[in-house]
Amino acid sequence: MNFSDLYEHTSVVEYSPNGDMMTICKSNKLIIVETVTYQTLHEWTFPDTISQIEWSPNSSLLLVALKKCGLVYAKSVLNNDWNCRIDESTGGLSGIKWAPDSRQVITISDFQLRLTVWSLIDMSAAHIKGPKFNGDHGLAFSSNGKFMALAERRDNKDYIGIYHCKNWTLVRHFQVDTLDLADIAWSRDNTAIIVWDSCIEVFLLRKR
Repeated sequence: MNFSDLYEHTSVVEYSPNGDMMTICKSNKLIIVETVTYQTLHEWTFPDTISQIEWSPNSSLLLVALKKCGLVYAKSVLNNDWNCRIDESTGGLSGIKWAPDSRQVITISDFQLRLTVWSLIDMSAAHIKGPKFNGDHGLAFSSNGKFMALAERRDNKDYIGIYHCKNWTLVRHFQVDTLDLADIAWSRDNTAIIVWDSCIEVFLLRKR
């Protein structure tokens, strides 16, 4: 049995969706390793401690969040010369996520003030106010990648907004009967959204 060299790291190892690569993070340094040969493919250093890493669905790009300074970097594992930086230092940064097409980046500001969708093609931005996003809860994409369901909080009430992922237009917006919505998820056939409020209260909403 063969073993790789030991890698020091300060966060959980993240495998790419296709399983061919993995990230090893130590403070402000990120190493990309090939999973079969353990060969180092890339080694990047960032200006501050890495808070969060997200692989794109197609395994070709990486999002690197430096939440303390409000910066997000997008890096390509196919082209080392390609770089993108998003500065969210004004509103703060609490979370990052990829859109299903691997060409749009979602950032969530501190205090759930707004969600921003950035296009890596033309760097245009779409803003949605009041997302109820906590960690990785409150946002879900349909399995076909066409729609995003987002938990929102307005006037001390919980809502769900459904947005088209092509242009981020609002398709539907409705209030849900929850005390403090915890998370949402699409059904496998994309006809219903499951909403849970607490460990003992679950609702099933069917589209009409």
